[in-house]
Amino acid sequence: MLECLVLQAEGLYNSAFFASDGQVLVGRVFKEGKGYQALVVDKEKGIALILGGKGDEGLYSVKECGHVYAAVGHSGDRALFLFYEKASGRVRSFVGPKGILWQTDCNYAVGGAKEKLWHLFLVDLKNKKGRALSVGEHLYAYSLAKFDRGYVLVGRIGQEGNYDSFILWMNPKMKPLRALRSTWKENDYLRYTNGSWAVGRFEIEGDSEGFVVGIEGLESLLYRRQGFDYFRHVNSDATLIAGEGEDKSGVRKSLLVHREHVFLLGEDFSAVRFYDERENIAYGYVYVGGKAYAFRVRNPQLRSEFKYQIEEKPLRWKSFKLRVEKDFMEFRSINFPIAKASYFWEDCKKLY
Repeated sequence: MLECLVLQAEGLYNSAFFASDGQVLVGRVFKEGKGYQALVVDKEKGIALILGGKGDEGLYSVKECGHVYAAVGHSGDRALFLFYEKASGRVRSFVGPKGILWQTDCNYAVGGAKEKLWHLFLVDLKNKKGRALSVGEHLYAYSLAKFDRGYVLVGRIGQEGNYDSFILWMNPKMKPLRALRSTWKENDYLRYTNGSWAVGRFEIEGDSEGFVVGIEGLESLLYRRQGFDYFRHVNSDATLIAGEGEDKSGVRKSLLVHREHVFLLGEDFSAVRFYDERENIAYGYVYVGGKAYAFRVRNPQLRSEFKYQIEEKPLRWKSFKLRVEKDFMEFRSINFPIAKASYFWEDCKKLY
């Protein structure tokens, strides 16, 4: 059952969840008269925090880091990270240069820094400083994960309309070890990695296919059918994939894939943005009656609506080199107004 988040406060609309780490969920919500603001939900305390300033805010990743949760995203056109203290409820927020942060692992965050081009943006959360790496083309990372010798990052590189996926191996100090790009003639990029697998999308003659890459052996798999597909999350053994895909009417819906079998969720436009493997809960957003709601699906029972044709796609991965564009890009502390709201979960079908 698809359950929608209902925030019990006036003027809060169009919520979405983008990430979870156990007891804390993050995303954004539209606050009437203020634009989008960051959303933090503490499941244990049963409260929602709405944080924001004059620009739109959103949080795309959260990670439990001892006694605090680290979350990253953007504030207006600037990169944002914050620490939420579990016991006290205190929030410390930091805004940096133009850009966006997509994921964190407690030590580092990755994303893009924006100048004339997008640059790969690496942020040391402890020192509150960032570093931009460039290649002379647009380059930014969507995801990072630890592996036995450091970190692996994935994202996209290239020009608008012709992006390549990239995989970048880094040492524990976030210095590049090896960098590869896909060299496919159309758009493709990788949206998430767990260190063993990466997923994203891959265009063939304008049709977007689900894309899965094994990090160690670089085996590339396409999950093919007619219609738009976009993979956003994968579990540890690549048996469950989450994202979004078109139904027979061309409406993009939340997508869960068990092996090659597919289940679409929601009555209108929606997407799964994160799958919590430990708790077996999928999170995202869904439109109901013209409004967006953050949703969850607990213990999803998959009933296959169709099957993908899974094909191997050998790619000519090509090495590329990065250079430091800017170093020691500092973040400054900022005190966002914070409002609290209670919430409850409702069967999404009852909101029509």
